[in-house]
Amino acid sequence: MPLTLEIGGTNDFGPCSCCGNNSRTVWGSLHDSGTQIASYFVHWTLGRLDHGANFDLVIGPWGDNSTAAERAIAAVSFRQTETGPGFMIIDAESRPIAKRGVLAKMVLRREQVVGTPMAKAVFELLDLIWLKDLRIRELHGEKV
Repeated sequence: MPLTLEIGGTNDFGPCSCCGNNSRTVWGSLHDSGTQIASYFVHWTLGRLDHGANFDLVIGPWGDNSTAAERAIAAVSFRQTETGPGFMIIDAESRPIAKRGVLAKMVLRREQVVGTPMAKAVFELLDLIWLKDLRIRELHGEKV
């Protein structure tokens, strides 16, 4: 069974301190054979692709028998470039989600992900979010 995505909620807030536009965060969960293996959060400023976006992934088991100690947070920065979308793994500790100890105990630095099997997992999950969560169409450059 392929990986699947379950849409979660949306939260708009703002205004952004530098441009006055509102920001949006969307979230959901990712499943492998029906078992949740990650949660995700995508944050961007509406109408301002030049600000980029951030994808925060909380990777590991979820459910009644799991704990935050079994999960890790990885963060990816998004920028729209002249040649298309660009994604870069960044230090997750720079993201507000890292301060939520209830979600995960391990907060991954860039060097803990790049060049490891975790990088493959992060980008596989990121691909699923990019292709299946239609709420982020604005990041694709589409008018919403």
